Amino acid sequence: MADNERSQTGGEENLRTAANAVTLLRLVVATALFAASAYRRDPLLNLAGLAIYWLGDVADGFLARRLDQETLFGAQWDILADRMSVAFFYINYLVLYPALAPVIVLFLVQFMVVDHYLSNQYLRWPIMSPNYFYRVDQRIWALNWSKLGKACNTGLVTLLLLATKSNAVVLPVVLALLAVKLYSCVRVARLREPTVRLRERGPRLLRASIDERIQWPVLRSRRDGTRR
Repeated sequence: MADNERSQTGGEENLRTAANAVTLLRLVVATALFAASAYRRDPLLNLAGLAIYWLGDVADGFLARRLDQETLFGAQWDILADRMSVAFFYINYLVLYPALAPVIVLFLVQFMVVDHYLSNQYLRWPIMSPNYFYRVDQRIWALNWSKLGKACNTGLVTLLLLATKSNAVVLPVVLALLAVKLYSCVRVARLREPTVRLRERGPRLLRASIDERIQWPVLRSRRDGTRR
């Protein structure tokens, strides 16, 4: 079984990992800085919280892969921690710069609702996190979880907003990002998932490779004339 493939037979996960600890630490420290920023109306503290979030997000992912500590809990914990930190940063930013409400509100809807839904779709397949979605659909992975996709997800919008503080500049980027996410949601909804059939067949299922489990529905859909 590949390292990035999760077992269909279940089992307890180790939650006490260095990667999960870093996720918790960066969430606590970033949240404390965001709270202090809200109390003092201090934009520098808000930026410090953002920096801790970004650095911690890189660090926990690196540790999870380097130390072979990737778990389903860790992937979901990371997704939730990202949402909390981004929400706190942008709420503070909205208070500091209320004129930017159109772009901030639209971005939060995109990130907190649409992207959150999309980021949890990996659970439909036997993979460990969205980072391995290329095994399911290369295009969706490239748009959302490749290095470029991740950089555009929050970094591009945030940096543009910090640099320009302009609805006119940032709003088209947010709309384009929202269009990419909606396209990805529609595309992922059309994919055939193997997990239902695997559960129906139960413990007698042979541990075929992850590629075989995912590719056969895709090949079948092509024979049926279903577009991908």
